[in-house]
Amino acid sequence: MEIATQAEHDDLEGVSPPKAQSRLIGHNEAFAEFRTAFEGERMHHAWLLQGPRGVGKATAAFAFSRLLLGAEADVTAKGVAFDEGGSVFRQLATDAHPGLIHISRAAQERGTGFRSQITVDEVRRLARFFHATGARNSFRIAIIDPADDMNRSAANALLKMLEEPPQRAVFFIVNHMPGRLLPTIRSRCRFLRFNSLAKDDLARAIRATGPGAPADHSDLLIEAAEGSVRRGLQIAEYGGVEILRTLQPLLQAERPDWNGFGAIADQLSLRGREAAYDLAIESVTATIARASEAALKAGALGDASDLSALWQSEKARIAEAGAYNLDRKQVLLTLYDRFHEANAARYLA
Repeated sequence: MEIATQAEHDDLEGVSPPKAQSRLIGHNEAFAEFRTAFEGERMHHAWLLQGPRGVGKATAAFAFSRLLLGAEADVTAKGVAFDEGGSVFRQLATDAHPGLIHISRAAQERGTGFRSQITVDEVRRLARFFHATGARNSFRIAIIDPADDMNRSAANALLKMLEEPPQRAVFFIVNHMPGRLLPTIRSRCRFLRFNSLAKDDLARAIRATGPGAPADHSDLLIEAAEGSVRRGLQIAEYGGVEILRTLQPLLQAERPDWNGFGAIADQLSLRGREAAYDLAIESVTATIARASEAALKAGALGDASDLSALWQSEKARIAEAGAYNLDRKQVLLTLYDRFHEANAARYLA
């Protein structure tokens, strides 16, 4: 059942956004842990949903929200499913439920596109939401998606709210990179880890994303997707396997190969290659994220923090370049230069 949804900053063409996904695949343990807390009346006011981008964290946040708001979940070994015809499902999918607010990067006030950050004004909407809904018997839910996109002022505003949460408020905080979240926010949340999807779950999740899902689920595509549904969809749709095959050695090399990367940048700057360009950008920034996580696991806290800051600054720079329609080749070359300047390749072995 196709539902018209409002555009969001990270939409993929032909793919329903997380709020309109009726199935959660590959995260039964996380769902069971949350439902146990809910049914046992041990509901924490803030849940941190942490893991790689595109594995289903936002989809899980909406699944949890449906449960809190009274929808029935059908749980099998293949995943969790909700009735698309149910009133709660349809209200959440169309942003029409009075008990939930979804905070993400807002649309630009002028022109097209979306802001590069979640600002303090967006987080302050939460206070107005909780004040307007009042203290009811039902839960009032806020999804911050992703918290990585908050600027410092927005993060501090959220922290104050978590320190003194409104009655029957539940926060779902989606987080791709651990280093992007204030430790004081983490300390006030109950943690749920979302790992990359296993190959069978990944193929199943890609097929379940809706009418825009590709039919080709080759082993090469699944391998290249690295457990991320979003990445798998991008790779399948825009010839990403070839792009990734070319990019991988350039990112793993100790020294930059300007001739090789320049040739890729030339091709991705051509008219009609916008989707492939976006995939290449996503691939490089995702590699920075993986390097940051690897540095954190290795105990190199300074490098992890630096790489996390690089990820954030480059995401903001790229979003700004897109808003002003700046030269794509220069955006790519600058990203590649800063990637190697940070010596990220040392954590990609």
